[in-house]
Amino acid sequence: MSKQEIQPSADRGGFLALAALAATLGASAAILFAPEEGAKTRKRVSSRLQSLSGEAADRITSLQRELQRRRSRAEREKRLAGLTGFLVGAGLTALLTTQGGSSARRRLGDTLSRMKVGAIDRIERLRQESNSGTRQPGSNEETVRSVQELGRDANSVF
Repeated sequence: MSKQEIQPSADRGGFLALAALAATLGASAAILFAPEEGAKTRKRVSSRLQSLSGEAADRITSLQRELQRRRSRAEREKRLAGLTGFLVGAGLTALLTTQGGSSARRRLGDTLSRMKVGAIDRIERLRQESNSGTRQPGSNEETVRSVQELGRDANSVF
């Protein structure tokens, strides 16, 4: 065997010897400085660990309650914000609408119908293009315009 092959096992042996020596010194120090016998010390450590586990369980329970309170508070705040937004929107609409309710509903319904028809047409065109494989070059199709523009021109929703 060469010198290099022996060295790794020797290093392991040195480490194990050092660990055994350290464990022996630690055990000796514990015996010398222990205020009570082992059974009493184990009992005291055990009771302390049990009290710590009880304290930890109490803290975990209290944290769970606090998290539940925060979730409930956040849900209430969301509901309140939604209700407030609904009431503000309804109030502003009632104050700022220049037309009566029936004519405003009719106009809104017409606009939504045009948007629906335009969307269906656009979907059909996209299906046809995907079935044909490619888009025809030079096609004059416009991109989808904003919602504000949709109600202005009934013939070219998309």
